[in-house]
Amino acid sequence: MGVGALAAYGVGTPSWDKFKSLTASGQQAATFFSAAETAMLRVLVDLIIPRDAKSGSATDSGAIPYMDFVVGDGSERSKQAWRDGLKWFDDESGRRFNKSFTQAAEAERTQILDLVAFPARAAAELRPQVDFFNRLRDLTASAFFSSRMGVEDLGYLGGVVNIEWTGAPPAALRELGVSYAEWDAKYGHAPGVPTGPATHVGHPGPRSPVPGRRRP
Repeated sequence: MGVGALAAYGVGTPSWDKFKSLTASGQQAATFFSAAETAMLRVLVDLIIPRDAKSGSATDSGAIPYMDFVVGDGSERSKQAWRDGLKWFDDESGRRFNKSFTQAAEAERTQILDLVAFPARAAAELRPQVDFFNRLRDLTASAFFSSRMGVEDLGYLGGVVNIEWTGAPPAALRELGVSYAEWDAKYGHAPGVPTGPATHVGHPGPRSPVPGRRRP
């Protein structure tokens, strides 16, 4: 079973823009997974990104609708690969514990997950399922970290101005072989902004306010 290459997903990708456009206009993105598959998917993604003291789980973040949209917007071959990949978890749970994956106890689910979650130690015959789980894990992470909850979990501040910023760390400047003095000599220094030792490597100064150019 091969999942096939999926296009990149998450914030800034065509799939994300299309999904957000549909939801913003009040349209219901077409659902692909069946109720039983969705129930299993919810269990799996919350094993990948569980709720903790810092933030909620993958399902808490609203990851499932976007994941459903991405898979449903793919090729027929890719769709079938996802169905087959999810079915394996049920089949394996039935073989080992005589119950579906969603009915299995947490320890039983973990036992099955451990078979495919670590590629380096997975059995060779499980390589297709390992590849599927990697795809599932990637899409789960993309959906979670594209959500508001995921962004807050990262502590990403976006375009928030940091008034205490004094420049790149001296070690980073030395490693790159650059200095703020060279930058100011090349692009000019704005009136009112101090020059001198504070702009040299080892003493990074404030960012240059020259229009159209901003220090790193």
